[in-house]
Amino acid sequence: MPPTPWYERYFTADYWTFADDEYTAERTAAEVAYLADVLATHAPGRRVVDLGCGVGRHAVGLAREGFDVIGVDVSGYALRRAASAADAAGVTLDLRRVDLLGAQPPGWGLPDVDAAICVQAFGWGTDADQLRLLRAVRRLLPADGPLILDHSNVLAIARHYRDEAHADIGGTAFHFQRRYDPTTGRSSGRVDVRRPDGTTAVLPDDVRLYHPTEVATLLTRAGFAVARTDADFTAGATLTMDARYVQFVARPAPVVTSALDGHRTPTPPVPSPADDHVPGPLDLRAAPDEAVPVEPALAAAWASLPTGPAAVQRARRYDLADPYAAQRLAPLVAAYLGWPQGRHLPPERVTAGAGATGLLHALARLGDGGTVLVDLVGHPELPGATGGQVLATSLRDPSDAVAAVTQHRPVLTLVDRPGLLGPIWTGDQLRRVAQACATVGSVLVVDETLGAYLPPDQSAAPLTDELPGTVVIRSMSKGFCAGGLRVGYAVAAPDLADVVRQVAPPLAVSALALDLAAALLTQRDPLALLRKRIAQVKPYVEEQLIAAGLTPLPTDPRLPWLALPGEDGVRRILAARGVLAKQVPSLAPGGPPGALLRLSVPLSEARLAAFAAAPTAAAAGSATGRPGPADR
Repeated sequence: MPPTPWYERYFTADYWTFADDEYTAERTAAEVAYLADVLATHAPGRRVVDLGCGVGRHAVGLAREGFDVIGVDVSGYALRRAASAADAAGVTLDLRRVDLLGAQPPGWGLPDVDAAICVQAFGWGTDADQLRLLRAVRRLLPADGPLILDHSNVLAIARHYRDEAHADIGGTAFHFQRRYDPTTGRSSGRVDVRRPDGTTAVLPDDVRLYHPTEVATLLTRAGFAVARTDADFTAGATLTMDARYVQFVARPAPVVTSALDGHRTPTPPVPSPADDHVPGPLDLRAAPDEAVPVEPALAAAWASLPTGPAAVQRARRYDLADPYAAQRLAPLVAAYLGWPQGRHLPPERVTAGAGATGLLHALARLGDGGTVLVDLVGHPELPGATGGQVLATSLRDPSDAVAAVTQHRPVLTLVDRPGLLGPIWTGDQLRRVAQACATVGSVLVVDETLGAYLPPDQSAAPLTDELPGTVVIRSMSKGFCAGGLRVGYAVAAPDLADVVRQVAPPLAVSALALDLAAALLTQRDPLALLRKRIAQVKPYVEEQLIAAGLTPLPTDPRLPWLALPGEDGVRRILAARGVLAKQVPSLAPGGPPGALLRLSVPLSEARLAAFAAAPTAAAAGSATGRPGPADR
């Protein structure tokens, strides 16, 4: 059996002899009134969990106010007293014995709740324990469910702190021997107890005393957004150094949905117009036909690899001497992306990962505990994985991006180049944003996952030579049609090279996948035919949408998609013509899930013919003919 945690041996009948004297009926009534008012104002329902409920002084009071309360505590003695108090008050409590800091199942087996309170029950474990506790509470609460977290303010306690103290309560003598360590923030020691009958006990005493700023940081790292801070259970009271107790009212911060969720969504039914039967939906949420113009490059890459027994032997290769594939990739990446003549890319600045998704998740660790600045319609993988506060704003214009970085001082700034709507920042524009990030100490991550649709020499990766604090991510997925390889690579500025290696896992790319990626990068321009096909087809598709009464939003002509407003009228037109568009979620808190729609440009003959045959094109009377095979 694991040893009993010290705090379970602390919260005994002896402790409550002392605490009962401090927690008077008047004090409890005032605290309950505060809690009930906050819960009535902010909670979506009346089901509340009292974390560390003790003898039930708040749980019973809230139950009297009509709340359905679950009381959770580690102390069996305290829970028995809470049950007696509930019986005496004529209310019902759901009381459960749980060690909130112990190894418990997610949610501690509790039912759904609308809110949580934690009053004078924070700080018994380590900082890591408190963070784990808060993250568990975050998972327990609904999106609009508040947490009221109370803690003792070390600023006020330190004014009167004494290493030794004595108290005599009802004939029981208490001798406190403790020491506050400013380097750890812990008050540790023992309490010697002598009862009226002459028996004695020793209570271990080891509590973390927090500065309010430290608690706010823990809440943010745990995924909460602080709505307000009160002092001494008084709503709106200004927090000062003399405030003995601090109350944080926090809600779960919005969760950024992974891009993978869009691929898990089943195809929705598309209604056919009453006067025109549509045999089935034309799914333009993705672009599987990109592989057609890329097929020659892929075939050449595969043909360059050994087959038969040699391939079996190659599968045994384990690149321990080059765990980030840097030695292999650095010269290929430099040549492919057009590193300026006379300059070279040192291998230590290249880190391979399991696709752009794997690298973005790794780099998200750099934002833990701080603000992560992203575009409203940016790629969600990094902000979804960070433990910091995600701030979404428009980063389309470099001037807006500079202003946002200067104002919010993020620890991590993420820009997509290209993004959904563009425009694609020039080198000078990127330099301005990178300078703003460097000024405030923000890491700038440039996600070029979609950069393959541009000519290779237009990558921002060579700019990392001159832009400190910048890392560019690229992959072999979009455009290359080799996403199954799970190969991505990050090119970091010299000052970030070691930092990227600290968060990115080594040996994340298999040797065989790396071989094929290298074969593709060795080719001069494997995506030239794809870019040519996009240039031929995209104007035609855009014309058909305009003729159908739709107004595509501006996008770079080299990108194989069109964007439309996510309005109901637009959706109805697309649905009536049997066209499925991808809903683009907004990263803004509370933003609509499909404020924008993205249509992949049909590139293959079959998909383009299906698009041309749809009522969308039939109603157009297009002046230009549909691009055909000869145009390739």
